[in-house]
Amino acid sequence: MATPWQISVDTGGTFTDCYGIPPGSTDHEAQLVKVLSSGRLRISVQEAIDDRTFRLAIPHGWQTPEGFFVGFDAEIAGKRNPVMAWENATKILHLRDPSALGEVIELHASEEAPVVGARLLTGTGLAEAFPPLTFRLGTTRGTNALLERKGAPTALFITRGFGDLLTIRDQRRPDLFALAHHQPPPLFERVIEIDERLDAEGNLLTPLATTFEDAARRALADGISVAAVALMHSYRNPAHEEELRARLLALGFDHVSLSAELAPLIKILPRAETAVVDATLTPVMQQFTQKIRSALGETRPLLIMTSAGGLEPAQTFRPKDSLLSGPAGGVVGAAAAARELGFDRILTFDMGGTSTDVSRVDGDFHYRFEQKVGDARLLAPALSIETVASGGGSLCQWTEAGLRV
Repeated sequence: MATPWQISVDTGGTFTDCYGIPPGSTDHEAQLVKVLSSGRLRISVQEAIDDRTFRLAIPHGWQTPEGFFVGFDAEIAGKRNPVMAWENATKILHLRDPSALGEVIELHASEEAPVVGARLLTGTGLAEAFPPLTFRLGTTRGTNALLERKGAPTALFITRGFGDLLTIRDQRRPDLFALAHHQPPPLFERVIEIDERLDAEGNLLTPLATTFEDAARRALADGISVAAVALMHSYRNPAHEEELRARLLALGFDHVSLSAELAPLIKILPRAETAVVDATLTPVMQQFTQKIRSALGETRPLLIMTSAGGLEPAQTFRPKDSLLSGPAGGVVGAAAAARELGFDRILTFDMGGTSTDVSRVDGDFHYRFEQKVGDARLLAPALSIETVASGGGSLCQWTEAGLRV
């Protein structure tokens, strides 16, 4: 049986890097492709033959056989202009409608960047099935969604009396002597308190009431269909959280994250924060991975790099484990390369377009079990990586107060 393609992809906030080893090849014969993380292909126009026909300068390494771009669209001045034909030998593209183009054309097929990269590596057109392959993915999609606060609107369901928990937190301040403290807004849109209570051993004190249902319906009516649940002492007995999830799903919520499943530890604050992060990121990450799996086909496994530097099947991957997925892959790869060169102690520096990640490897990897990314805190095993929201695509401005990023 022929060896399948081995494809590894790292999707950042700006660029997606794709690394492919063809069947029967070695690492020395690997192919590299770099595309925009939007999934759009930006290609230089060598010659405008007429207003529908253009000769393109295809980047080195792109496999674009005859008809490859058929099904793609060129979007010009906000209008779709479908590709009608592609002549690989002459690198000539034919569009359906007359068009005035500049020096660059952008083509897109409404596919995620990792899929587009895999097509360019394998020469697989939109109408064709991918060849046998293994697909490994590292991504900062979740990280960037948190840093830019682009997660799904989320409702937090918490034991009555603890509605302000994630606002008050533990009262630690990032800058103890600052004259003014600016509290970042919470990641959830709404908090709903639940009438229920277990004791410290997990025994029932107050049964789970249905008084929350009207508030839950109002949240649904306002477009909030994702929920995070954190109830007192649920780490000892998750029955109330599990029952609440069943009721919320029956009411119409699309997803419910339970603190007792994600971080079954004694402290309710980190449990609640972990549940909120997982809930707000779930729609973002599910849409991303499901589109990739759909394009690849169910018979081609998709493995995703976790924040801890391991690989997890897409079916069991949780968004809380995705925050340092891409950077973790960089640390693991850098450590492997350093060991081949005889170095056991290294510093890694990974600047993307949106964020910058730094780590230290001293003989072995260093781990942490509580993470802080932007304003979010959560419990999840991860390589020890420091992330700041200042990447190569950051905008800098000089003001009277100094440099502002």
